[in-house]
Amino acid sequence: RPHPDVRAGLHRGAAGLVLRDRAMEVAGVQSVQVRAGRRRADVRAVSHFRDLDDVRADLDAVLGDAVRGLGLARPPALSVRVRRPGRKG
Repeated sequence: RPHPDVRAGLHRGAAGLVLRDRAMEVAGVQSVQVRAGRRRADVRAVSHFRDLDDVRADLDAVLGDAVRGLGLARPPALSVRVRRPGRKG
């Protein structure tokens, strides 16, 4: 903040959209659901062709940078879950 008296607000839904957009940029991610709360952001991703541990590590790095980039006074903790897509039929 350039001035200590100036504060801004950010809706949780908007923060969730930012995190979802950043998560979709990671290679191997097919879909993402984000629920942003006051203290925690739950991220559930579906990965379809990369190793789950690699995708989770990339998501942790990208989303950690995204949370810091939001510039929140109390950044939420991240909870990241990655799974494979379900079976068809």
